[in-house]
Formats: sequence, C-alpha cells, structure tokens
Amino acid sequence: MTTTNSNKLLVIYEGQQHWIPEAIAFDDQLLRDAFTPLCAELANADIERQPGKPIHIIKKPGKKGASSLDCLIVAPEEINPAVKMCYQMRQRQVITGIDWQNAAQLSIEIEEVIASGTEFSESLNQTLKSLTACTPTSSVILEGF
Repeated sequence: MTTTNSNKLLVIYEGQQHWIPEAIAFDDQLLRDAFTPLCAELANADIERQPGKPIHIIKKPGKKGASSLDCLIVAPEEINPAVKMCYQMRQRQVITGIDWQNAAQLSIEIEEVIASGTEFSESLNQTLKSLTACTPTSSVILEGF
C-alpha cells in the first residue's frame, strides 16, 4: 500500500523510505526537485512507478567530478598571462626604462603572451557560460527529513 490517511505516498531512495505529499509525488519534476537537495545528481534521476507499490527514485550513473563546481575546485589559481606581463612591463619601465633596443627584444615575448592571454580569456568565458547554464538547486528540506 503506497498511501496513508494523510494523503502521502511512499517514496524510496537508496533504501530509505520517505512519505511525500501526493501533490509532489505525482509530478516527476516536483519529486526530483524535492530530492535534489539531498544529492545534486537527483535532478536527472529516473522515477519508477508501479501500481500499488512505492515510488522508487533511481540516481542515473554519471561522470564523477563533472559538475561546474567540481571543475572550479580542482582548477589551479592563476592570473591571465597578458595581465601578468603588463605588470612586469610597468615594473621594467620604472626600473630600467624601455627603449627601441630592448623593445624589439621583448616583441616576440609580447606576441606569445597576447596569444596565451587570449586563450586564457576564452577559457574563462567558457567557464562563465557553463556556470550560467547550471540549474540552481533548492536548499529546502522537506518535512520528514
């Protein structure tokens, strides 16, 4: 029997039983949203329903560490190479000065730094797009948890 007198349905996730209000339990997306605070991977979980039996939530296997947050946590902290070079050039200008003789010597290094700085900026923009595309998760905990 999946219902009780208080209009709740039994939902099972990883062997744990949860009594969820019918209004939430009947809608797959609301059910996923209700359990997502427990585990972010449940946002895409499978919902298994059989007449007269409890509802089962089954987490889909996925790549470990593939979330945007996990990528940010493991990413090294660094400064855009072009910005770093700019500060170095300012220091050099103050200390030794820059004239046409040493400017020509620096031009190859400057071109390389511009290329790596552009690549750095593109990577940063991709990370920003990934973060803005993420689905926010609720931090609300349902009654009974």
